Amino acid sequence: MDRLEFLVEERSMAEVLKVLLPRILPASWVLDENYFIRPHEGKSDLKRSIPKKLKGFAQHKEQTTGFIIIHDQDSNDGRQLKQELVALCKANQAPNIKFLVRIVCHELEAWYLGDMKAIQAVFPRFNPARHLKKSLFRLPDTCQNPKTRLKDIVGDYQQIATAQMIAPYIDIEHNRSESFRQFVSGIRKFITAKR
Repeated sequence: MDRLEFLVEERSMAEVLKVLLPRILPASWVLDENYFIRPHEGKSDLKRSIPKKLKGFAQHKEQTTGFIIIHDQDSNDGRQLKQELVALCKANQAPNIKFLVRIVCHELEAWYLGDMKAIQAVFPRFNPARHLKKSLFRLPDTCQNPKTRLKDIVGDYQQIATAQMIAPYIDIEHNRSESFRQFVSGIRKFITAKR
């Protein structure tokens, strides 16, 4: 693969990826040189963008471009949403285009809830032990409205600022969010697969 394009819904995910991807990707992958993070203005904008970007890069037949699409599940059925996005990619795929779809269950904040030590690093008054006893937080991907839950437990929450502050503390290898673990392992397999 010559180039990676990360297509995400919004800026907060882009801010998190700027910090996480250098810890996930091999050192040969460099932001804004051979991989790029493209935030969108929400889900509709992201979905409209996918066919255009795939068709645009398909014209560069001399290079293989991998697209990694990251979409929040929110209240959707995760499997159905993934099938829709995969179908959209397949309908616009060319031989030099590869793609991977990852669904965040339910929102980006579930990834934060999957690493309570990272939350504590940014919000020192937060007590992880108190929250880990609650079934609601033991499996962060099953937590409905993780953004609201996070606001409730940390108080002052600003989406972009929190993304920038918390990303450096997220433990890549020990997050309790299954969608986070699938995201990390999916990228690692995707870039090493012989296709």
